[in-house]
Amino acid sequence: MSKGEFYRYFDRREKPGYVDLCVANIYGYMKTGKTTLTRKIAARLEDKCAEKKWDFLFIEGRRQQDVLSWVEEHKDEIRGLDYIVIAYDDAGRFFMSREGTTKERRETLKDFMEIRHIFEEIGFKKGVLAVLFNIQFYRLLDKTMRNAPMGIWKSLVAMDREDRREMVYRLGWRYYYFLKIITKAMFIDGYRLKISDIKLRSSQKREEIYNWLVSFFNKYGVDATHEIPMEFVKRFAIVELFDDKFIIDTGNDISVPKNYVKINYSIENRDEWLPRDKEERDKILFWVGLAVSIFKDDPDLSEMKTDDFLKILRLYGLGFKQNTFYKLKKLASQEVLGDPDVMDYLHKLDLI
Repeated sequence: MSKGEFYRYFDRREKPGYVDLCVANIYGYMKTGKTTLTRKIAARLEDKCAEKKWDFLFIEGRRQQDVLSWVEEHKDEIRGLDYIVIAYDDAGRFFMSREGTTKERRETLKDFMEIRHIFEEIGFKKGVLAVLFNIQFYRLLDKTMRNAPMGIWKSLVAMDREDRREMVYRLGWRYYYFLKIITKAMFIDGYRLKISDIKLRSSQKREEIYNWLVSFFNKYGVDATHEIPMEFVKRFAIVELFDDKFIIDTGNDISVPKNYVKINYSIENRDEWLPRDKEERDKILFWVGLAVSIFKDDPDLSEMKTDDFLKILRLYGLGFKQNTFYKLKKLASQEVLGDPDVMDYLHKLDLI
């Protein structure tokens, strides 16, 4: 498959009459060119949109909630667009990571699965929405997010035997060793291809793959048996598109879209708001419940959906179920503050 056919997965000849979604995951170790490839894909799509006179925007962030909050704040601009690319850089480090709490992952997953409807609700009803995830190790993503139509592999760092078996099964021996060789070339200065790098029992198969690799690099004027340049191999990736697998050459040029918004994330600022322990969390929740109870007749608050309110609280580590929320409201209401059991509970939490 050629580079042009690769981009056809993202490209559309005509503007769809609905929100058309394209999702792709880019896997690769540090410094293998994932971010560069993401921006290059977006720049190529921007050029295609310019030919069709489509309005285009590239949004790069690290957390889904940060991106969606920015989109909500700029919905007037979003409505008029024809093509939007969202790239989550280093997705395994923050909210997409399985390291997060169960509730955080559940909310993230729900928003991802409803992403088309979220954009429809803010007025982006006709156009293409492409979502790209950059991640160092694919298992860090939730299985639902890993299950994308397109996977792009920039490197192979599989130290675990089970992972190596899975990659051989997914890619086949030829592409497995191609990915392994270009990964070695990225990290070992002056690396050269040796037949001993192909660790197969069949000497015939070993020589076949070795000769294929030598021939492949020769096409680019590189003698792989002498040296494979470190930066040169970053132009390659192996693509999984449904059942098809092929090598893509995106070149070594650097491209960045003109219509580009980068949404920064500050760990320090967010952590200042997180409760330090369960006791502090319970105290905060009590006063949240009290505030909601006191201002329950306020028209602005009454219009806010409970789900939306709970989603805001979860951003700051205050996630809890709806029935617990209603109990907290009752507990915090002025009508029950005279109850001895309630008073005892508040004293234990040092709330009064």
